[in-house]
Amino acid sequence: MEFNWGGSIWELMLTKRPSDTHFSQSSTPGGKSPLARDDDNMLNTHAVLFDGDKAALAIFAAGAAVAFAAVKAAPHVKNGLISLKSKLSRQAEETADVEAPSPLTVVAEAEPQQPDAPRLRAV
Repeated sequence: MEFNWGGSIWELMLTKRPSDTHFSQSSTPGGKSPLARDDDNMLNTHAVLFDGDKAALAIFAAGAAVAFAAVKAAPHVKNGLISLKSKLSRQAEETADVEAPSPLTVVAEAEPQQPDAPRLRAV
């Protein structure tokens, strides 16, 4: 994918570089250079550039497949959610229909009377 814009040719590229490296800063603001540098900013190697059209096409195809699957699955998911909602509301109605127990009445009890304690007689 290549196009001419602003006096420059723009091209989508896929890059490969060693995992312990980073791209150099370009003199163009926001841009990167294909030079691969290590953490000490020493030049390690050049990045390898591959055609980005196939990668872009693969990403687009994967996105389209996910979107297609979501569109196909949506009615089934919706029906499942509606079924769950009605099931839950039926359970709530059944619970409400059950006769509520009458409230308990607390009756204060008097302390049980204890027989008089035996008295000791003096001899």
